[in-house]
Amino acid sequence: MRFISIRQKASLSILVISLVAFFMVGIGWQSMRVSEASLSEFESETLPEISTSLTLAEGVAQLAAIAPYTAGSGRPFQLQTESERIHLRILELRGVADSLTDSVFQRDIDDRVDDLQTTLEELVALVREELYLREDSLAQQFRIRHLPIEESASAVTSQQGLVWLLQLLESPSLVPESMLKQLKLSKKSEQVAEIADDLLMAHRRLNQIQERKNYLLISIRAKSEQLSKQVSDFVGGLQKKVSRQRQEVSSFVARGQNWLIGISVFLLLGLTRLYWYSQRMTKDLGVVTNDMEQLSLGRVDSKHTGIRRNDEIGTLADTFEVFRRDALRRLEVTAELSEQKRLLETIFDNMNDGLSVFSAKGTLVAWNSGYQKLFDLSDDDLRVGMPIDDVQSLINQGQHKNLNLENQQVHMEEVNVSRHLRFQSFERHFDSGKIVEFRSKPMPEGGFVTLYTDLTERKSVESQLRQAQKMEMLGQLTGGVAHDFNNLLAAIMGNLQMLSDSRPQTDDQARYIERALVVSEKSSNLVQRLLAFSRRQQLFPVSIGIDDLIEGMLDLVEYSVGSHIVVESDLQCPDAMSLIDPSQLENALLNLSLNSASAMPDGGKLSFSTKLCTLPNSDVPAIRIRVEDSGEGIADEVIGRIFEPFFTTKPVGKGSGLGLSMIYGFVKQSGGEIQVTSEKGQWTRVCLFLPRQLVPLDHATDAKDETESCSLPRTAIPLPESSLVWLVEDDDEVCRVMREQLEKIGFMVQTFDCAEAVMKALSKAILPDAIVSDVNLAGTMSGVELAHNIASDVSGFTGPILLMSGLPKEELKQKYQLKDDDLFISKPFTIKELSGIFQLKN
Repeated sequence: MRFISIRQKASLSILVISLVAFFMVGIGWQSMRVSEASLSEFESETLPEISTSLTLAEGVAQLAAIAPYTAGSGRPFQLQTESERIHLRILELRGVADSLTDSVFQRDIDDRVDDLQTTLEELVALVREELYLREDSLAQQFRIRHLPIEESASAVTSQQGLVWLLQLLESPSLVPESMLKQLKLSKKSEQVAEIADDLLMAHRRLNQIQERKNYLLISIRAKSEQLSKQVSDFVGGLQKKVSRQRQEVSSFVARGQNWLIGISVFLLLGLTRLYWYSQRMTKDLGVVTNDMEQLSLGRVDSKHTGIRRNDEIGTLADTFEVFRRDALRRLEVTAELSEQKRLLETIFDNMNDGLSVFSAKGTLVAWNSGYQKLFDLSDDDLRVGMPIDDVQSLINQGQHKNLNLENQQVHMEEVNVSRHLRFQSFERHFDSGKIVEFRSKPMPEGGFVTLYTDLTERKSVESQLRQAQKMEMLGQLTGGVAHDFNNLLAAIMGNLQMLSDSRPQTDDQARYIERALVVSEKSSNLVQRLLAFSRRQQLFPVSIGIDDLIEGMLDLVEYSVGSHIVVESDLQCPDAMSLIDPSQLENALLNLSLNSASAMPDGGKLSFSTKLCTLPNSDVPAIRIRVEDSGEGIADEVIGRIFEPFFTTKPVGKGSGLGLSMIYGFVKQSGGEIQVTSEKGQWTRVCLFLPRQLVPLDHATDAKDETESCSLPRTAIPLPESSLVWLVEDDDEVCRVMREQLEKIGFMVQTFDCAEAVMKALSKAILPDAIVSDVNLAGTMSGVELAHNIASDVSGFTGPILLMSGLPKEELKQKYQLKDDDLFISKPFTIKELSGIFQLKN
């Protein structure tokens, strides 16, 4: 079988179809040429004539429509306008008529246009004359109004007749003919006679003009209709001519259609043969293409094509079979690689941390978007192959230091060398507060990959958490120490007071005792400061005006800091109130003033200012008190510890380190916040944020009197001499001192170490006159529970129960449910205060 290529088969089919197509194009071209000639003749002769004729008829109709408006013109300027419109329309009609190609029809049209123009010009002239006559009537009206008034009836009749004549000129139907005759007979005044003659002449002329106008309008309408009919007849003749031309073209097109039908049948047979061959060819190509498409989509289950052809498609099928077997093997490998690549790209692009990869030569290979975000780099800043020195110059912008895990300085030159050999990790601390962790690991083929983590927020949270935990632990520690120390002070001060009251004493002994009592008082104040830091001190809040309090203590501040320091104030809250302990606030401001004075040994400026605001990170209304000095400032490594108890930068013996810690505890206990900022060598600024009281001052409760009344009973409790007092105290030293103090007052004392023992004794022993009990006792029952149980018991005891403790009363209320009406005294206390509570009856 002879090999015939697809190209040869296709070329032969295309040649035959092309010949047929060229033949059809020739026939079509001839038909179009004839049709185009016919259409050109139609367009050049017929259409312009028809269009011109129709335009001419339209212009004549417009002139006929303008004529009535012209005849009815009531003003000269209106007549002028209409006259100009008629003139322009005549000129346009003449221009249209000149464009007609039929000379006979054109001359006829010109004659009719001339006749129509003459009629219209006559109409315009009549209307103009009519307007002039009406203007003259207005002048006659002026003359009639200025005629001399005569008393005779004939004069009145004459003037009335003139008025009727004027009405006749405006509306001739309104004045009867009899009046005209009467007016002629009654003319006795020469002036009236003259006016009457003028008016009668004008009336007759207006009637003539009106009749002529009506005739001219009818004539114009008739001439317009004749001209339109003539145009219609002319257009009809042209249409007949067009119809004949259309018949000729249709006859030619019919002959061409017969030829085209025959050629189309031949072409259809050729296309059928070509379609059958192309179907067989495209079917085989479709099989090969489908298998190739399935293979490109990764579907490896396609079978052998099974095509047997002696042309290019057969060769393609055999070649594809070889390619298919090789591609299937490659697809399996590619699919595995693509899946791994997709997974790696997804992980790479969605990492929160930054990532960069450098080659063994120290050039940038790859990076992710997190790397750019972390160091504020744009897409144009980085490129593949960029040297590591150029990259590091971009990410090293801004002051910073590199520290390892031991908080030691590291050098980037050594790190860059070691990165290629072993794991490296360090942190970069920017002066802006940003902290970035670098973790680099070498790759097996050379180079290294580095992971960058932003530790700024985590480090900040860790620092705040450590600080909060440290302050909380210090608060718990100082609170517990203060409670135990109060018990010790109670024993020490009780013994010293009793020793002070004992006689005889030498002068040296009295001096020693006095010194010990002073030291005890200082120790008691120290305990109060510790309780202030732990937020357990007893506060006496009242509603006060912050500005008034600060203004009232400025003199004391000026005296305390010395004359070398200028004290200024800017108080912006004159009506703002806060419910706080004023003595504690005064003490806090005075402490801050003294600290500022210590920071300004050579003089400076100390300023107090207030401002309405809200608590930091809150919407609670507050008052900000700012104390600012121009002193030495506080170093960054110190400012985080200034609120710790006993921490101070002053020399030994120059400060206890409890001033700021007491302020911190007072502000926190009052529901406020404190912030300290400083610039070393320039200034220090302390801001106290105290809650603002929004209720009016008249409705604020005076908490000071109430709180003071809770620390001691309002009135002394009278007891008979040698009364029996039960003392409940689990601390032996304190118990002995208390017992001796009560006995010294004049009471008999029986002691107990727990509340359970007291409850048992109530049912068996003689009932006491009073009970004095510590709150925190050994055993399961507290002193508060003892007092409440005795009050509700039916044992018969009705005497007073005095509770005592070294803890603040507010803490006792929360922890032990102490009531406001419970008798209470704070440790340590003096024998004088105790004797003020229990008084012997005279």
